[in-house]
Amino acid sequence: MKRLLGLLFPLVTFGTAALSAQHADADLHLMTFNIRYGTADDGVNSWANRQALVAGIIERHSPGVLAVQEALAFQLQDLADALGGYRKLGQHRDGGLEGEFSGLYVHESRVRVVEWGEFWLSPTPDIQGSVGWDAALTRMAVWADLEVLGSGKMVRVYGTHFDHRGEKARLESARLIIRHAEARYAQNRSATIVMGDLNADESSEPFGVFLEAGYKSAYSELNPGLETGTFNGFHDSGGGSRIDHILLGRGATPLRSQILQDQIRGVWPSDHYPVAAVVSLDPSGILRSRGPGGGVRSPASER
Repeated sequence: MKRLLGLLFPLVTFGTAALSAQHADADLHLMTFNIRYGTADDGVNSWANRQALVAGIIERHSPGVLAVQEALAFQLQDLADALGGYRKLGQHRDGGLEGEFSGLYVHESRVRVVEWGEFWLSPTPDIQGSVGWDAALTRMAVWADLEVLGSGKMVRVYGTHFDHRGEKARLESARLIIRHAEARYAQNRSATIVMGDLNADESSEPFGVFLEAGYKSAYSELNPGLETGTFNGFHDSGGGSRIDHILLGRGATPLRSQILQDQIRGVWPSDHYPVAAVVSLDPSGILRSRGPGGGVRSPASER
């Protein structure tokens, strides 16, 4: 793998320059990346042809927190070198390692996991594998309360993947995450961030739920008027619809954000472009009296 990456990198063309991984301790480097499930019949864009490019993007941008979508267990194993410094949080959506992963990877040299949990996007979020509303597939969210090392600042980050067909499911999923986050904010007023493939653009009703709750797109805040999308479908260099988002709630301010448009000789890393951002966190979220953490809490306690 390492040798292959070294051969490929000189051939990579970049739509945007890499976000530097060197930033102040108080800042948090984020990425959301739908890597496309690896059993799809994608021809020249099959997983075997693009896994090194996916690994290279992760290694080069080195986010402190990475939200991954559509990852099957064997794909994550193939990315083991790139993810070597990360801790994986969350089950796959069908439980354990079954089905696609839409959770979080956190780099423990930069953030400390205080607490984390997961829930399914359905009227019964505590039931593993439950399907919600008019969704075509099982969907879930993973959350983590993190301390940014060196600053003591706290942030909660959600990683999720909304359904691609169910309009009501996308709307209710947004409402469920907002309720979950608001319950926590009432107790601990540090920043909240939601990352993932929402299968919804910025004009949609589900996206409006986040806007009404005070969230903002890191990319749109820093790039107003730009129409760059994220769902390229392996053919649209402009990115198609912008459905992958890093949404910042109260207490988080975007410093830099990019949609990463890497390609190599016509091979795309995924049918989605990843989104990266560096954010600053409000000092009011300083860690005060919390335990050593690392535990899991049921979402029922926060609904």
